[in-house]
Amino acid sequence: MKCFVSFLFLLISLLSYSSTELNTLHYKFRIYLSDKGNTHYSVNNPSQFLTEKAIERKRVQNVEIDETDFPISNDYFALVEMAGGEIVSHSKWFNTFVVEVADSTMIDDIKSLSFVDSVKYVWKGTNNGYRESLRPRLQQLNQIEANSQPELNYEDTIYGYTHPQFKLHNADQMLNAGYRGKGIEIGVIDAGFTNFDVIPAFESVDLLGYSSFVPEGDMFASSDHGTKVLSTMAVSQPGQMIGSAPEASYWLLRSEDVVSEFPVEEDYWVRAVEFADSLGLDVINTSLGYNDFDDINLSYTHDDLTGGVSMMSLAADMAYDKGMIIVVSAGNEGNKPWQKSTPPGDAKNVIAVGAVGTDNIIAPFSSHGEMADGRIKPDLVSVGKGTITIGQFGVIGRTNGTSLSSPFLAGLIASLWSINPDLHREELIDIIFKSSDRNLSPDPVYGKGITDFSKAMNEVLKTVE
Repeated sequence: MKCFVSFLFLLISLLSYSSTELNTLHYKFRIYLSDKGNTHYSVNNPSQFLTEKAIERKRVQNVEIDETDFPISNDYFALVEMAGGEIVSHSKWFNTFVVEVADSTMIDDIKSLSFVDSVKYVWKGTNNGYRESLRPRLQQLNQIEANSQPELNYEDTIYGYTHPQFKLHNADQMLNAGYRGKGIEIGVIDAGFTNFDVIPAFESVDLLGYSSFVPEGDMFASSDHGTKVLSTMAVSQPGQMIGSAPEASYWLLRSEDVVSEFPVEEDYWVRAVEFADSLGLDVINTSLGYNDFDDINLSYTHDDLTGGVSMMSLAADMAYDKGMIIVVSAGNEGNKPWQKSTPPGDAKNVIAVGAVGTDNIIAPFSSHGEMADGRIKPDLVSVGKGTITIGQFGVIGRTNGTSLSSPFLAGLIASLWSINPDLHREELIDIIFKSSDRNLSPDPVYGKGITDFSKAMNEVLKTVE
């Protein structure tokens, strides 16, 4: 009995210790560096830090390789970690680290380093990570469950349930002509891709690779938000469901931490888009947006919607400058107090996409309105009400949200670009806008409206030698 009591006491002590450890607050800070340090890289030898595909894409898109492409010195990584910070993310474009510390006062030692300009608190929480219950956050992910399956009758033996979506954009002619995204590489930056690796409908996807930039969680188990997003572009199930770029190639990139909502997720996103750039990807779709954080002192206001405040918005514009086309969900704030697009939808050179049904009527949740500097967002609209998707159980259904209108349009853009992959992105976007039904009279609800991809296809064909 004495031995049992001793064992029970030891067990209780261990459990108490574990509980205490798991509930210890941790903090993450964004560290702004004064420079990159001694990197020894040269713009004359870009193969040291970019793939050949990235170098070629920059050449075609007339993008100069410069010092923002250089990695940060390994010495800086070592010195910051010696000062007590665990580096969980970084950005070569903005010269930043994200460090995690167990005590907020530990950041003082890092701030004292000679190459550190400033620090910003971007996250706090307990270190039990994904053992916590997940908060219901589909709305922040710009997705709203429709909880319905499509009707069994459909109009087309090729496009199946998705035919009305293609019909809205007059896009079936483009895909029927064989322009289905072949040769275009798309990065999907999202919250996770639950069961993508085991769902039969995704077996035909040309997957180039995948990577997670969130320290915790499983790429293929943390969220099926990205699963649904990807399905709108990549699935090829003739007679049932066709994605908008079924022959494109895909990278799956995870940046969203579904446990909490803090600015650190912007850092993860920036890391993902920098990675996409270094690979030479052509198109990025992201169905993520941020305005309201768990710490309200970190939340954005309407005055911040200039494209120059949110780190994610700044990075989205920089990604465009690096040669990529960035397509983002405008947000599901239309029938909420915020109403407007959420960063990075306020960025100047992204295509922010609102949501309509196949009847061309705007969805009430679709974000709309002028940005702080007077620009109109969304830029365009696509099908985000009752969009055909495949979720974590591999079943075809309908989902609402600008999270779905964005990738469906991104896929159509990729398919259009596949007609002439050497076409400059600025010229391609100009053709897309001019082929949209409200281009001459954009408004704060529909933006430039719905793109006619048959018209756009004919314009791109004129550019082919």
